Amino acid sequence: DPVQDVMGYRSSTVLFTVNGNDVTAGDYFFWLANQMDSASSYLSMFTEGTDQNNIWDTVIDEAQGTTAAESVKQSAQMQAVAYSIIAAKGQENGYTYTDEDKAAYQEELTSVKDQLGGEEAFQNWLKSSCTTEEGIEHISSISYINDHMAHGMFRDGSEDAPTAETLTAYADTNDLLCAKHILLLTKDMTTGEAYSQEQKDAQLAKAKDLLAQLQAVTDPSQLETKFDELMNANSEDTGLAANPDGYTFTAGEMVEPFETATRALSPGQISDIVESDYGYHIILRLDPSQVEDVRYKWESSHLTELTQQWVEEAEIETTETYDQLSAKDFYEKLTAYRATLN
Repeated sequence: DPVQDVMGYRSSTVLFTVNGNDVTAGDYFFWLANQMDSASSYLSMFTEGTDQNNIWDTVIDEAQGTTAAESVKQSAQMQAVAYSIIAAKGQENGYTYTDEDKAAYQEELTSVKDQLGGEEAFQNWLKSSCTTEEGIEHISSISYINDHMAHGMFRDGSEDAPTAETLTAYADTNDLLCAKHILLLTKDMTTGEAYSQEQKDAQLAKAKDLLAQLQAVTDPSQLETKFDELMNANSEDTGLAANPDGYTFTAGEMVEPFETATRALSPGQISDIVESDYGYHIILRLDPSQVEDVRYKWESSHLTELTQQWVEEAEIETTETYDQLSAKDFYEKLTAYRATLN
C-alpha cells in the first residue's frame, strides 16, 4: 500500500465525499502525485534560481493568497470529483465496465508494461504514482464508462441528441472538414521514389476517367454511392482501410492542396483532379452533420461540458484528514519514497 508507505494511513481512508460517495486516499493521491509532478516541471521553468523546496510556497493567486501547493491540491480534488461523478452517473444510467473493456484494458496493460521495461518497472511506476494495480484499473474503468456515456447518452431518442444544425455549427466552430478521396499515387510509398513520367501520365489518364464517371452521375443522392464504389475499387490511399468513411481534419493536418481543394467545395460536391506530392486526388466533401466522427467529437465535448457542470454543482464534504493535508508535505514524502524504489 504506497499510501501507507508515504502518508502513514491506508489507501482506504476516506478524504472527502462527493454527493455522498466516498473518495479515498487511494483514489485521490494518484491525481495529486500526477499533478504535483506536472506543476513541479512547470514551476521550475519560472522559478529558476529559487530553492526548489520553496516553489510550492509561490503565491499564484494574489487576490486569494493561494500558493502553488494549495492550487494543485484543489485541482487534484476536482479531478477526483469528476471521476467520482462519472462513476455515479454511469451507474445511474446503466453504463458499466464491460468484459470487452476489461479485455481491452489487459491488452493496454501488457503494452504499458513492455514500454516501461517489464513487471518490476511497472510495479515501481505504480508505487511512485501512489497507486496499485487495482487502483489504476479502477481509474481506467471510469474512462471506459465515460466513453460509453459520451457515445450513448446523446443518441437519437434522447432529448439531448444533437440536431444536424448543432453538428454543422460544431464543425464550423472547430474548423472541422470532412472528405473522402480517391488517390492515384505518383510515387512509391515504400521508397519515396517518384514514378516515371509515363507512369504518371497513365495515372492521370485513369484519374480523368474516374472523374468522368462521377460527373456523369445525374442524381445527387447517388453520387456518394458511386464515389464509394470507385474509391474502394481504385484508390491507392494506404489509409483507406482505417478510414473507410473518410477523413475528419482541421487546418494543417492534411497536405495543403488537399485541404485547399476541400475548403473550396460545398458538402456533396466533388473536386476536379487535385495534384499533391502523393499523386492525383478526386475529393468528395462530406456534410459534417452526417459524419460519425464529427458526432463522436461533439458527444465527447458535450459530456465534458456536462461533467464540468456536475462538478460545479456537486456537494463535497471533506474530512479532517483532507483538511489537514499539506500537498507540499505529501510531495516531499513521495519524493523521498521514490528514491527508495531505485
